[in-house]
Amino acid sequence: MATPQVTHPTQAPVGSHHRLDVRNGSRGDVDDALLERELNAIAAIDGIPGLVAILAPDGAIETLNRQIVDYCGGGSELLQHWQSNDVIHPDDLRQTRETFQRAVSAGTPFQIEQRVRRHDGLYRWFDNRGVPVRAANGQVVRWYILLTDIDDRKRAETLLAGEKQLLELIASSAPLPQVLGALCQVVEKAASDCYCDIHPIDWSGPTIQFSIAPSLPESYTAPIAGTPLRGDLVPCGIAATENVQVISENFDTDPRWCASPVRAHVREHGLCAVWSTPICTKRGDVLGTLCIYQRQPARPLPLHQDIIARATHIASIAIERLRAEEALAKVRTELTHVSRVMSLGALAASIAHEVNQPLSGIVTNANTCLRMLAAAPPNIDGALETARRTIRDGNRASEVIVRLRALFQRKDFAADVVNVNQAACEVVALSAQDLGRRGITLVTDLDENLPEVFGDRVQLQQVILNLLLNAADALNAVDRASRRIVLSTTIQDDCVQLSVCDNGTGLSPEELTKVFDAFYTTKNDGMGIGLSVSQSIIERHQGRLWASTNADGGATFSFALPSQLF
Repeated sequence: MATPQVTHPTQAPVGSHHRLDVRNGSRGDVDDALLERELNAIAAIDGIPGLVAILAPDGAIETLNRQIVDYCGGGSELLQHWQSNDVIHPDDLRQTRETFQRAVSAGTPFQIEQRVRRHDGLYRWFDNRGVPVRAANGQVVRWYILLTDIDDRKRAETLLAGEKQLLELIASSAPLPQVLGALCQVVEKAASDCYCDIHPIDWSGPTIQFSIAPSLPESYTAPIAGTPLRGDLVPCGIAATENVQVISENFDTDPRWCASPVRAHVREHGLCAVWSTPICTKRGDVLGTLCIYQRQPARPLPLHQDIIARATHIASIAIERLRAEEALAKVRTELTHVSRVMSLGALAASIAHEVNQPLSGIVTNANTCLRMLAAAPPNIDGALETARRTIRDGNRASEVIVRLRALFQRKDFAADVVNVNQAACEVVALSAQDLGRRGITLVTDLDENLPEVFGDRVQLQQVILNLLLNAADALNAVDRASRRIVLSTTIQDDCVQLSVCDNGTGLSPEELTKVFDAFYTTKNDGMGIGLSVSQSIIERHQGRLWASTNADGGATFSFALPSQLF
């Protein structure tokens, strides 16, 4: 492409035979009619509400209007090298160059959105449109270029798309650091040349809980976590404690931070301007701060303040929602523990039998072993075999205790590979004696090819135990000889499904709609939390729990879990 030759809009348009300097009053030898035409052309170009350039057929710049010169802050020295300097944003330059050269070669109109640097270094989005002007023979004799400022529209589109993405993350209960990191990226995309950092506040200290700044190195954010919240250390200290926005145009020279050890930390990472804004609830409580950095001294422009306001609003929603969720995976944990203890309480007799049986065997075997050793001569072989039976019974008792301890423990959600068949068999082993005592026949129909799932083994066993106990209770009104429960597993639609089917009293249509509601129960002595907790557990595993009535009486409760969750 030819090197552009730039003229000021006061120069004659293409095709004039004389150069004019109208604003200096020099007419040369041009007559009044030509002068008037030139003045009208200059006024027309300067009056267009946009940046205008007139190019030669080969794309060389011939004329620029006043707006483009004022915006870019330079004439020919700057604009004639637009393909190699930073007038066009580096991220947009390649596409702009290719589109422009393709259009000039083909003589076809073009349109492209690009960022153009303003005289103060700020890039703004422009809609760049170019159309060729042809002579009667079809040859391109001139290009008209119009750049229209669309920065406000682009920023609004970016923020709207970003806010939608963030709200989806919040609604899906994504981890707080993930949501805040995505928010920082939205801010940085909307406000070029800025870096965003978000600090949730732990008011028990008070300290900065952690720092999220995806575009800054870990060496910058890592030391910030746990920093005391003091106004003489960092701007966010004042912003959080006084609930005001703090603007430090140049952190290195700002006297407020002369004694701050953070000053050197900011300087080492090449940052200069620091703007800190509190993130508040609707009541005005401060949840954290949002910091914007620039590498040059700067104060926030109105566009920055608009972005900051929208970002802090989204951040407040994220922090409030996710902290509320944390207070709730805690209440649910406590409720889950209570429900588990209640379920095991109902199995007390069966558990006692499970533990007492191997203990009785241990005592019997030990006495037998002593008699064999005291015989004359000692029965060594018999004593050894009796000792082996003692060890076997001891291990059996130990396994029962281990399973009980696991079910009684209060612990957080711990995902691991779980064999649902094996987990169900362990629950059956604990409840078999109780079911047998109540005259219930338990049939297991387990799919041997069942894939494993990922989840909390103990919590899943609690759900299975709760379903078995509910099924057993539903059989109280059924003749003992007919009481029957079938526990089955299968694979359906890439999900592992477990079902507990009974031939008890069943559920009415109204009961089916309420059975999973908290504190709703069909039992005289029930609390109505077992199925509600079970549903919460299964949903936390990204599965579903449901109930249905059987055609021949009774009810079936089933849950399905993805075979590959993580």
